[in-house]
Amino acid sequence: MNCKKTNFSNNDPVSIIIAVYNEAGTIEDEILNIRSKILSKIPGSELIIAEDGSMDGTQEIILKYVCDNDIIHSSGTQRKGYARALKDAIHIAQNPYVFFSDTGGKFDFDDFGKLYDLREKYSLIIGVRSNRSDKLYRRVLTVSYNFILRKYFNIYLEDSDSGFRMYKRELIKKIGNEAWVNTALIESELTLRAIFSGGSVGYVPVAYMQRSGISRGLPPQNIFKVIVSVLKNFPKLKTVLLSDDYSKIQD
Repeated sequence: MNCKKTNFSNNDPVSIIIAVYNEAGTIEDEILNIRSKILSKIPGSELIIAEDGSMDGTQEIILKYVCDNDIIHSSGTQRKGYARALKDAIHIAQNPYVFFSDTGGKFDFDDFGKLYDLREKYSLIIGVRSNRSDKLYRRVLTVSYNFILRKYFNIYLEDSDSGFRMYKRELIKKIGNEAWVNTALIESELTLRAIFSGGSVGYVPVAYMQRSGISRGLPPQNIFKVIVSVLKNFPKLKTVLLSDDYSKIQD
């Protein structure tokens, strides 16, 4: 058994971004978890809450914490959509590493250290969802979607749409300034952009749980329409990524 524990003593501060919409039931626990498991252990780190016009009391819960120096509330009076909210949060991030996590209790922040340990080795570290307890059809869709991505773009990747990941700041700032093609399954497009930008990508298994209630980001009734729209955009995205003027980074 590997009992290695992450050593936060030689720390590099992290900008943590969580995208939030109507998460009143879980957001406070997640803020407190992030504070105790990451912010308190890595001085200089910050939590950017990309809240996107929630109507269920989420904003009011977040406002209890925004006076803390390490918590930033990035929001608007109207819904911007996940992609716009995420871009706005990326522009705010100040630290050399930027960590993203989906909300809703789907990930265990104890797994953050697995990604943090690899921060110097890779430009992007993806937490590959393992021992999944979510619906079978979602697991099948994940496998199928990643197979299509590998074949169509002729690259290697794992769990491209996982919402638990860490970037080097230079890479995510570059991607954040680009015009994204899709408005859904955004993480998979960001993975492709990272690879075609010349970034090195590492993978580490992380726990993934079934969220309580219906998915906010991709409700079951919208899955087929969303996937079809993303697949239709593949030719456009491939043209962008393979163009001579698509800029690279020095990894």
